[in-house]
Amino acid sequence: MTLAIFPSSPLWADLTRSPLWAEEVQNYDSGLRQAATAWVRPLYVYGVNVANMNETKQAALNSFWNQQQGKTTPFLIKDPYDYTATNVTQPTSTDMGVGSGFFFMDANSYRVIPDSSGLRVDASDSSNLTNGIDFVLSQDNGWCSLLKAVGSVWTSSFEFFRKAGFDSQYTELSPVWNIFSTSLVIRELLPST
Repeated sequence: MTLAIFPSSPLWADLTRSPLWAEEVQNYDSGLRQAATAWVRPLYVYGVNVANMNETKQAALNSFWNQQQGKTTPFLIKDPYDYTATNVTQPTSTDMGVGSGFFFMDANSYRVIPDSSGLRVDASDSSNLTNGIDFVLSQDNGWCSLLKAVGSVWTSSFEFFRKAGFDSQYTELSPVWNIFSTSLVIRELLPST
């Protein structure tokens, strides 16, 4: 299944952005505290407020909501403050053969889903590698399937997506004819394997 891309990527301004860690915290009456999380990176929740949408922008957002069947189907977004990776060494090794692969990583070693339109991959023993010839990128989860054996270090530069889903109801407000406003909550989801 190919995930759709939110109509505006990166997300529109007038938004809140909250990192979540799914932490478990226990405070004891002795004053001690115990806390932990199983996550290796935060997942974000975005509150998007859109005011004064014209009819074209409203129609695109309404259509996208209905294509995703509301909160049912995940989609891709770009975080407006964190969506680029430049000259990042990817987790390749010289013993990786045809058919093996890896997940693309950002500079923090977090799994990401590269935007294939601007993806640049370089091998230290050759030149620029090409999606579809040297490897195949899954746009749904960031998996890179190798079409040729790896004999060197791969570095890449790209913009990347986050997998997300709607976490609130979509409601339009039209205080003036053909001018719309809405508020959305979008929750980042873990990329599937």
